Amino acid sequence: MKVRVEYAPVLENEVVLRCPRLDQEMLRVLSLVRSGLQKLCVWDENREIILLSPDETLYCESVDEHTFLYTASAFYQTALTLAELEGRYGELGYLRVSKSAVINLHRIRSLKSRTGGRIEASLENGERLVVSRHYAPLLRERLADMQRIACKEGDVLELSFGQRTVKVE
Repeated sequence: MKVRVEYAPVLENEVVLRCPRLDQEMLRVLSLVRSGLQKLCVWDENREIILLSPDETLYCESVDEHTFLYTASAFYQTALTLAELEGRYGELGYLRVSKSAVINLHRIRSLKSRTGGRIEASLENGERLVVSRHYAPLLRERLADMQRIACKEGDVLELSFGQRTVKVE
């Protein structure tokens, strides 16, 4: 896949996908673009409603039939279940890691193996979540998929800065 970014003095960002056919790779790109435009409707402890970008979330947790989202600086509540969050934002890196938690894979700082097939995930804010042994293989699989997608052989990235174009292969 060839990715090209052009910087231009325009009023609105524009995404154009060119492809000979709409295959799985292009459907995934389209899904990422669409889901990135969505906002999560959440509220804080003062019941103030906030529209939160999904990528701001570090992890989500279910406690006593309530779902909470944690960012680097605050926590919020949502009416969505963990299953709904994972379903809507799985393409953005949301992954179930236990019965009561969904993690944003892009916010993991480090991983450490634990006894019993579990994994400890350290997040950007220093918090730690335990990935249950049931979900650990899914985490490994998703991380491997992300690595393959990010480093696919033959991909070309073009960045345009006015008259100058930089090509990275």
